[in-house]
Amino acid sequence: MTMSVFDIVVLIAAACGLAMVVGGIWLLARGAITLAATPKTDALTIEWKKQFRINTQVPGLAFFLVGMMFIGLSLRFSQPPDVVPIEFRGQFKGVEGPVTVLVAPNRWQIPTTTSGMLQGKVYPDLSMLILVATAPGYEPFSTVVALRPQGQRLAELGTLELKKKVGEIKASSANIGAIDFNPPDHGAGASSFGVPQ
Repeated sequence: MTMSVFDIVVLIAAACGLAMVVGGIWLLARGAITLAATPKTDALTIEWKKQFRINTQVPGLAFFLVGMMFIGLSLRFSQPPDVVPIEFRGQFKGVEGPVTVLVAPNRWQIPTTTSGMLQGKVYPDLSMLILVATAPGYEPFSTVVALRPQGQRLAELGTLELKKKVGEIKASSANIGAIDFNPPDHGAGASSFGVPQ
């Protein structure tokens, strides 16, 4: 499973938040910070763009609040998107030219009535996909891709080989022969078209 830069940043934010909460508990246990109220002059104030301001006389809470904020934000941004992509990996062997690959879901049949009415439901199942690869001069290649177990989003295709429609004819002396050519006769009966007068 490959991780994107975004996934790594979310993990780092969660680890920082967890480190701040655990570090705050450790500092509290060691007596380095206390949860006792300090005088108003020693209060901790955090202000952001004059729109958001936090003022507390218990600075030890800042470790826990900032740590929980990091954890909450990483949980919020780590939610999967509504549409999860399916990744395909593979390689075409010995194909000269561009290869076009189309992926389509397996055929979903909708029941019809004898009167010709179309009425039915389809429950989209993307665990079985059809992959079709075409290239100029090659026969179309088709295969069924099964994404198992359910929820797997990576299809490893391995090495795919397309069949050539027409084999290449290699030039050799056995394939090359002389052609009998008799030039036309430009004698007395020939037309004078194009001849200067």
